[in-house]
Amino acid sequence: MVNIALLGLGTVGTGIVEILEKQNKGIQIKKILVNNLHKKRAVNIQPEILCTDFEEILNDNSIKIVVEVTSDMEKGYEYIRKSLECGKHVITASKAIVSKYFEELSQLAQNNEVAFLYEASVGGGIPVLKPLKEELEINEVLEIQGILNGTSNYILSRMVEEGMDYSSALKIAQDLGYAEADPSADVDGHDTLRKLRILGTLGLQGKILEEDILLNGISNITAFDIEQIKGMNSTVKLVGEVKNLGNAFTATVQPTIIHKNSYLANVNMAFNAINIKGNHVGDINFYGPGAGKLPTASAVLTDVMDVVNNTYRKKNPLGKRQLKNANHKIQGKFYLRVPNRKELLEQLDMVADQMISSKEHTAIVTKEVSFMALMDFVEGFGLKKEEYFLGRIFK
Repeated sequence: MVNIALLGLGTVGTGIVEILEKQNKGIQIKKILVNNLHKKRAVNIQPEILCTDFEEILNDNSIKIVVEVTSDMEKGYEYIRKSLECGKHVITASKAIVSKYFEELSQLAQNNEVAFLYEASVGGGIPVLKPLKEELEINEVLEIQGILNGTSNYILSRMVEEGMDYSSALKIAQDLGYAEADPSADVDGHDTLRKLRILGTLGLQGKILEEDILLNGISNITAFDIEQIKGMNSTVKLVGEVKNLGNAFTATVQPTIIHKNSYLANVNMAFNAINIKGNHVGDINFYGPGAGKLPTASAVLTDVMDVVNNTYRKKNPLGKRQLKNANHKIQGKFYLRVPNRKELLEQLDMVADQMISSKEHTAIVTKEVSFMALMDFVEGFGLKKEEYFLGRIFK
């Protein structure tokens, strides 16, 4: 029997307990760290395994594996760091912790000859990180592209398929538990950005930081935009993308207008999809639930079983390539919607290939332009973020 400690008993922690009650696979939860010993739980827990002091777990030599699912980034980081230093294997579901401290924690795990695993941090229940590490043994990753956030995808799906406006679709997502009361991490793209930082850094075997990724979210999309996009026989998704340019890379998270026949166009509601392109294997697609109690708990326990069975990869999976940020090279066609302001409209002809107008808005499909130059154009008119919508048109 392998003893583990569970840090946190929220949604994912509860899912882990539920799965282990049905099939424990030789795993025993010896301690669970919580904030409140007397809180009513959604699962039956023996009171003696609950604790509020992390040191109890750290000093228990019979606990070999620590599972961090606290949702507290700073405390979670400290728990993970101390556990690794103490020689305990660590599994986490926190994309925020992995993204911010990726290099440090990966090296710390190698130094102490223990596992640091985080399959659930990207794609929820979709097994993508372990296959990616395996492909890196043979392949050079050329491109990673995906729909990485179920909340934004759910909102966009309801808007496109059912004609809802943004606020109505968001409210339903919140009522169903897909979106938080403050949905900004999802709809402004930060959640996707963190996952792309993890995927990109692993895939390209060089450091790609959060600040290296160009970011645009979906919170300013309107029914007018959806109408124009559907008129292109297309849909819109929030897509994260990293491209390998040899000694450089491009990395973006942005609304992307995709023809309805495309693979990603048919990934709807709260589902995620990830495409990895290798120089030998070609395109590999991953699809499934991007979040949820049991899918995420399942991904966590898959990592636990890799430690129990000693089947995890021992070396630090991060590479040492020195990569340059080449986002200034990004070019393409874009959809841009702006307010009907005379000085704006007079300048749009410079970049417009097609123009669409209403009483309140004007939208254009641009010529082939530099993304950076287009952003300079938008920012040069002092437009607030909520006043315009910009989407890349996927070839």
